[in-house]
Amino acid sequence: MIIEIAVPDEWTPGQVLAVRQLLQRAIRDAQPVICPVREDVTPDQLQDIYDRVHAMIRESGLAVPARIA
Repeated sequence: MIIEIAVPDEWTPGQVLAVRQLLQRAIRDAQPVICPVREDVTPDQLQDIYDRVHAMIRESGLAVPARIA
């Protein structure tokens, strides 16, 4: 099966490849949790996003994710 995903035109080929690899790994191994964010996200907003995702994973009984420094 082939799944096509549109990415922003301004993304570099490296960014597109990185997202492709993350999605392939997520589908194959069901490990990563991917949180797309806008490029103008602040460090505090980003930390809040990851704190929420970590809380959701803990509350679901899944493995506790590694902390992002």
